[in-house]
Amino acid sequence: MPMNWELEENIRLTTPRLVLRPLTVGDDDAMYALIAHDRDVLRYFIMPYAEERSGFTMERSIEACRAGKKHILALVEKETDEVCGMMLMCSAPNPVFNACEVGYALGRKFQRRGLCAEALKAFTEYLFSKGVHKVFCACIAENTASRRVMEKCGMTYEGSRKDEIFYRGRYWDTDVFYRLAPEHGEPSSVQP
Repeated sequence: MPMNWELEENIRLTTPRLVLRPLTVGDDDAMYALIAHDRDVLRYFIMPYAEERSGFTMERSIEACRAGKKHILALVEKETDEVCGMMLMCSAPNPVFNACEVGYALGRKFQRRGLCAEALKAFTEYLFSKGVHKVFCACIAENTASRRVMEKCGMTYEGSRKDEIFYRGRYWDTDVFYRLAPEHGEPSSVQP
């Protein structure tokens, strides 16, 4: 089936503990504190380290995603209304490649609670509902936490890519995981 992907400008997805909504420049303080100024988070999430809050903005990333018909979402914890991380489409589906890559980052204080897996599952299901055939994620091979997130979402290991990215002064291997839309032959292994 040919894909005619359209970006839903006012997307709002909810999970038991999260709201996923478009990231805005109003989220810059949170993105700086949780991700861009935290070297531990940036160990595996590819984003330049921001030394100072002044001058840091997500505006160019937001504009680039919109121009490329890709979502960039804030993950907001329902209980506290705090932004806890972000999720984005690294690629958008098209008529030939009806697949998209999804990336994510979570602030350190929100990690190890299953929030990222909860968000990824909801976003993957949303993409499938819009006709996307394949959703995939890649992580630096030694990033076992990200690998567990993908596995919890029912993704299957597809393979490794040697020296796939150059980051922090060196080349890194990546591991790729994927999930096909359930109607395309692979039943979901995610438990309700």
